[in-house]
Amino acid sequence: MNLGHLRATLWLRWHILRNRIRRGGKLSNVLFGVLLVLILCACVGVFFLTLGLGIEHLPGAEPKDVLLAWIALTLGFLFSWSIGLVTDLQRSDAMSFKNLLHLPVSLSWVFLYNYLSSFVSLSVAIFLPAMLGLSLAMVVTHGPPLLLCFPLLLGFFGMVTCLTYQLRGWLARLMEDKRRGRNIIAAVTFGFVLLVQLPNLINIGVHRSDRDERHREREELRELRRLAHEDGPGKAEAEAKLARRAEERAQDELALERNITLATMLIPAGWLPYGVRATAERRWLRGGLCAVGMFAIGAWSLRRSYRTTMLSVVKGGGPTREVPVAPPPSVGKRTTPMVERTLPFVSEGASSIAYASLRGLLRAPETKLLLLSPVFILAVFGVLLARPSTREALSSFAPALSLGAITMGLLSIVQVLQNQFGLDRAGFRAYVLSPVRRDRILLGKNLATAPLGLGIGLIALVAVQLLIPADAEHFVGACLQLVSAYILLCALGNTMSILSPMRLKEGGFKAANAKFKTILWQLLAVFLVPLTLSPLALPSAAEFVLGLQGWARAVPVYPLLHAAGLVAVCLLYRWMLLRQGELLQNREQQILDVLTRD
Repeated sequence: MNLGHLRATLWLRWHILRNRIRRGGKLSNVLFGVLLVLILCACVGVFFLTLGLGIEHLPGAEPKDVLLAWIALTLGFLFSWSIGLVTDLQRSDAMSFKNLLHLPVSLSWVFLYNYLSSFVSLSVAIFLPAMLGLSLAMVVTHGPPLLLCFPLLLGFFGMVTCLTYQLRGWLARLMEDKRRGRNIIAAVTFGFVLLVQLPNLINIGVHRSDRDERHREREELRELRRLAHEDGPGKAEAEAKLARRAEERAQDELALERNITLATMLIPAGWLPYGVRATAERRWLRGGLCAVGMFAIGAWSLRRSYRTTMLSVVKGGGPTREVPVAPPPSVGKRTTPMVERTLPFVSEGASSIAYASLRGLLRAPETKLLLLSPVFILAVFGVLLARPSTREALSSFAPALSLGAITMGLLSIVQVLQNQFGLDRAGFRAYVLSPVRRDRILLGKNLATAPLGLGIGLIALVAVQLLIPADAEHFVGACLQLVSAYILLCALGNTMSILSPMRLKEGGFKAANAKFKTILWQLLAVFLVPLTLSPLALPSAAEFVLGLQGWARAVPVYPLLHAAGLVAVCLLYRWMLLRQGELLQNREQQILDVLTRD
């Protein structure tokens, strides 16, 4: 390792970044510059905010208050950092080792540069200035001995980033097997979302008797305070009970403080707040040991990451895996592959595209991640609707609830509907070269996503029906409403897929080099979704008006109006599909250029 290699690495990275900025376009560069200025202003503002608050409040603060403040900052940073980790599970190095393998450049400097690049994130940009400002405020209020806070802060960020870098490298090697990578992405994302939502679900699902007990205790405490302030026979007894409760509350707070302190002392992620508190209490040895421990963990993790990276990338090491041998074909009745099947009343070309696209969706890891959102949405709202009081209050709004359930279910696949060719990537060439009519290509794409959209919507409707039962007429009308909503969203999604296509990166729905104009189109489509589905609320309004006149009791107005609406939506969809096919024919070369551009 020498400084010449470092200069060459930095020079190469600077030219790559400059060329990327030049290709971004003037508007994108201006927006990026404005965003960068806003982030810098936010960093400076957060630094001076925590500095001012610390100078004002730290002189009279107790050690437990200092501990809680640093715990809040630490937990906020770890939560924000974990969101970024889940968003980009597989490590994406700033400079590729394989591209530099045969150049006369020390790869140790490249590894160090990639590690330092992992610091660049919004979480670090917000929380690091805040912690620096609070550390400086402690030095100002408690004297120069509190300078130990800065090594503690550096050790904490070094430990977190080193462990994260090692984890991403390990996941990157595991994800070389595409099938295993899909399972890892789905499992980690599912676990993270479940961990985040678990406290909310527990809070929502607390038994009613517990809430009644807390309400009864508050009422009793209010009554005791009233008796203690009034002159009467029960004043002395009320004051004694209030004193006992105050003593019990103080003991509970002391026990909670001891438990929190013990947890921060045992868990490495809590060594920063524990070390800062120990330093504020002039226990230098404990603070120093916390800093040394975090530095040791970070150094060990970075060394392990460097060794495994050099072994797997440079020397081509790592465990080998035997290629499984396909079993010989069994003799008997041959099963028709999915892509060779045909749908009734649908042309052969549209059927092939529908089955092939459905096969791709089912095998894509992006779809597995996409299906997680409706699961948690149904879980949260299911717990809310399971309360007796909520069911009684919403029992008369069953039609509106069905439309809300349908909308929430279909919103989970809006990303696919509005960018139907994004997952095809270079495979879009097959559509360009195929002799299939372009409107039938769009029809096949819509049929491919129908099992997902209609299935999620039907599950949501059944869940609402079980929690807040409605009569058979309204349930049938809601099912017809679901089909109409899906067809309308398909019509909107076809237009957006043609006008604003985006190539998606592997393993997620993150766009690759999307232009600002394309992003604006996609944001516009999000706002157009409720406007597109708004006509589906007309049958409910018509039933309400006719019910006031007494006509809705004799005639099943709700399902009949939705049936008529479904026929009108199908005719509109057929007319729009022909026009969208012509638009796709005219723009297929531009779409191909976007999807295949590196």
